Amino acid sequence: MADTTTDDITPAGSDNASYNTGETSYHQHDYSWHWVGPATGGDWTDPGNWVLTDAGQPVDTSSASFSGIPLPQSEQNADVNVGYYGNTTPNVVVSNAVLYNQIRSLSIWQNSTLKITAQGGNGNVFATAGFENYGTLIIDTPSQVELGGVTSGNGTLTILNNDGNVTLDDAQLNNGTLNLVNSTLGTLATPISVSGGTINLQQNSTLIANLYGEGSTINVDPATVNTLYVNDRFSNSSGSVQNTVINGVSENTHFGILSGSSKPVSATYEANTDGSYTLTITLDNGHAITYPTVNVADGYTPAAQATIVQDGSNGWLIEDAGTATAPASYVTSDLHEQLAATAAAAAAAGGDTSQYSSNAVSYHTHDNIWRWTGSATGGDWYDPKNWTLYDGVGNVVDTSGNSFSGNAVPQSEQNADVNVGYVGNTTPNIVVANAPSYNQIRSLSVWENSTLEITAQADSTYSGYVFATSGFENSGTIVINTEAKVELGGVTANRDGGVITIMNNNNNVVFDTNNVNNAGTINLINATLGAATNPISVSGGTLNLSQDSSLFLSPGENINTINVDPNTVNTVYVQANGLLHTDSPNAQGVVINGVSSNTHFGISGVSSAPTAATYTPNADGSYTLQITLADGRLLTFGDLHMSNGFVPRTNATIVQDGSTGFLAEDSEAGFFIIEAIAEGPCFLAGSMIRTPEGDVAVETLRLGSTVLAFVNGETVERTVTWAGRSHMIAKAGLADAEAGYPVRIMQGALAEGVPYKDMLVTPEHCLFINGGFIPARMLVNGRSVVYDRTIAVYDYFHVETAEHSVIMADGMLTESYLDTGNRQSFRQDGSVVSLGGRERNWNDDAAAPLSVSRDVVEPIFREIEARAIAAGLENTVVAPTLTEDAGLYLVASTGQTIHQVRSANGRTMFMIPSDVTGVRIVSRTSSPSETVGPFVDDRRQLGVLVGEVTLFDSGKTIRIDQHLTDADLSGWDVQENTPVRWTNGNAMLPLTARQPNSLGMLAIQILAAGPYLVTTSAEETALTA
Repeated sequence: MADTTTDDITPAGSDNASYNTGETSYHQHDYSWHWVGPATGGDWTDPGNWVLTDAGQPVDTSSASFSGIPLPQSEQNADVNVGYYGNTTPNVVVSNAVLYNQIRSLSIWQNSTLKITAQGGNGNVFATAGFENYGTLIIDTPSQVELGGVTSGNGTLTILNNDGNVTLDDAQLNNGTLNLVNSTLGTLATPISVSGGTINLQQNSTLIANLYGEGSTINVDPATVNTLYVNDRFSNSSGSVQNTVINGVSENTHFGILSGSSKPVSATYEANTDGSYTLTITLDNGHAITYPTVNVADGYTPAAQATIVQDGSNGWLIEDAGTATAPASYVTSDLHEQLAATAAAAAAAGGDTSQYSSNAVSYHTHDNIWRWTGSATGGDWYDPKNWTLYDGVGNVVDTSGNSFSGNAVPQSEQNADVNVGYVGNTTPNIVVANAPSYNQIRSLSVWENSTLEITAQADSTYSGYVFATSGFENSGTIVINTEAKVELGGVTANRDGGVITIMNNNNNVVFDTNNVNNAGTINLINATLGAATNPISVSGGTLNLSQDSSLFLSPGENINTINVDPNTVNTVYVQANGLLHTDSPNAQGVVINGVSSNTHFGISGVSSAPTAATYTPNADGSYTLQITLADGRLLTFGDLHMSNGFVPRTNATIVQDGSTGFLAEDSEAGFFIIEAIAEGPCFLAGSMIRTPEGDVAVETLRLGSTVLAFVNGETVERTVTWAGRSHMIAKAGLADAEAGYPVRIMQGALAEGVPYKDMLVTPEHCLFINGGFIPARMLVNGRSVVYDRTIAVYDYFHVETAEHSVIMADGMLTESYLDTGNRQSFRQDGSVVSLGGRERNWNDDAAAPLSVSRDVVEPIFREIEARAIAAGLENTVVAPTLTEDAGLYLVASTGQTIHQVRSANGRTMFMIPSDVTGVRIVSRTSSPSETVGPFVDDRRQLGVLVGEVTLFDSGKTIRIDQHLTDADLSGWDVQENTPVRWTNGNAMLPLTARQPNSLGMLAIQILAAGPYLVTTSAEETALTA
């Protein structure tokens, strides 16, 4: 595979001591755009509505640089004013056309309104480096809008119908009123800090905020679902009380905790003397987050203990169905009506958008051009002596004026193309941008043999983009070696031969369109590109991942190649929800090289959990990985090339990835990682195999070697027809049986001298006992047969004979290799190799039957265990804490959590509102092999065993049986021969049509449940809070 280490790409300019580090700003209030259109407002994109002034004097805007369309985006280095200070005439200016150039600053004055309704998909449809708002700013578009890093004023910001696409570069909003209407503001990576003011949430809105970052008052519409997240990244207990008043709380109000260093373990409501409540959320690190003034909606009484659930996008949700509710009164409450009126007024402002221009305007006219005229070998981006500005006909532009502030670098004249090197350049050069500059340049070209290295760091008070361009083309090299935010714009072209290297950066490199046109190479080194909510589309080229890198992709990518470093953990995610088609394999158009046990394939944004992940060898030695979701959809990687010596298990391990949040109810985006673990009956180095010449180390056997086999009590010689070697790196954090640690069978574990030394094998390796083969994992007792966690990295070896054989290793009867289809990725040592024969199976080709039934294995397990106890061997495994409590509850189709009202005669009862058309049966899960013992060969994760389901509704008794008849119903295990079925802990159960305004009783027959593992006391508390 391609080399993805840092040795060859560490740039020559990486010693930054000689480069400028001082922040540069061009907000010197020289040029200003003023609205001169109708006093009541009008169209932002009508040039007749604007005049540009320099120190109060009109500027001629008839030159070519304005392209005949002199709008604020045509001269970005200017302040833009909607209205004027002290304005008394209400006006509404509407920006309905896409304008990708970023303006320097925006001021909205008293009684003035700017409404942004433009829609587009190639970046920010409206962008400013900062704004002050004393009037009203309305954003009514699902598209991306950038409000910059400087925000101030006591005005109103209203965001309608926008799912997290409004960006505040420094994640800070100061004062005023914030209205969210069917919108989300903030992300897990960049929660918003709101200093003072009022926040109004309605119509399924979400604010993702920093600790303390909720304003002085929050009003939530009690009639609609709304969520307020805060983060838990807090180092001590002082100051954890949120200085805010929250009004309108009902069962529709969710309090969220962003996933971070600690988990919530309890959430309690306590009544205050003034009629309000205190909500205290206790974290497992001993700290707490407290909301001291929670005013609930009329008719709603919260339960003392709220429910904690993990969601799939951000962290944890605190939900409370309440002990008394009054949904009908919520819609007639004053607060609901006030908020609804606010939303209606914002939507109506400016009238019908058809009266405004929707024609996108671009100022990329290649008129002004910045050219590097410094040293031919490169230098400091922020040294003005290194740059010359030319106009459209090649004349040098005088940069001594006030607008350049004596610092004439590209960010001082944004309406110009910037060139690092030139077409056909042959002299290698490196230009280093080591200082933050928050102005966005128009376009960037990095030419052949030229390198731009961005190393600027954000200061402690501002987290905007330290380098920003609205687009780029790269025929040379761009190195981004900073953890700060870098914007590469909406027009992206990584040319053939171009290299983009992103180092030590956690998803802070932004492509405005989430799209990269790539004919070259992109390197990720300890970096993340894309996110679950914003996956990247990469068209063509090569991507290299190394050193714990992650790539979030849209499905169906036509990247030519992805190379993953097999020696470091790296993850390729595919965003699934709504993007994977039914009745299609959803094959990903990419070759992936270097796959090992360190390579993870992730699925993000799924509302249907993956149930299987299967590796199948292809004829050319590559593999196909097919992932099946519970709803039947597929995701297929058809061309995976393993690293030398690695063979994946046929059935890969599916792990829920909790770092970005996982929703147990499967109603939000979840994250899953598919991990490949090596498989097969294997010996570790040093295992001594019996041969006619005596016992020899397994690693010395070659094709043609002779070993002794044992057939019906007789010893026969058999020739080695294939000898393979592979490599394993165990996965810490998984269950022992899945992690890949070897099994150590101690000397004398089975009998005196059997084995005659400690034996090390892989968990699936079989021992020949009482006429059958038993996998080593089923005999692990924690005393004489243990998982050896001290061996996390090792080679293992297969020995195959013409017939599957009982052979002797370390004085114990065991098995030779049986090729059931995983041979392709093993390497053979020596100059002569065998290509292998047909694929075999246990039923037809095994030397003895495979014995995995409990009635056969448990007596042998107990005998070996008793021998170990008699020998005084201590148990090295801590006995798991078990519970019989299933933690059973329902999640309604409306999102409401429903707890049981009673349990009787084996049936659990739930009250079901009339608007609920389906529920998910949620419970703990357990694997019988973990809770009963390893001698049970059942590693399924099972929830509860459900029999009859009955709905009593409006005087009728309705039998619900789809869980018994629908084989593909989400969240259910395989159908049984009897009318019962296990859930997997989160099972969908559709209900029949309901009578309006009815309240039904759902009775679920639970025939079996538990025992369940309780991993930690914190998790136990969280599930039962």
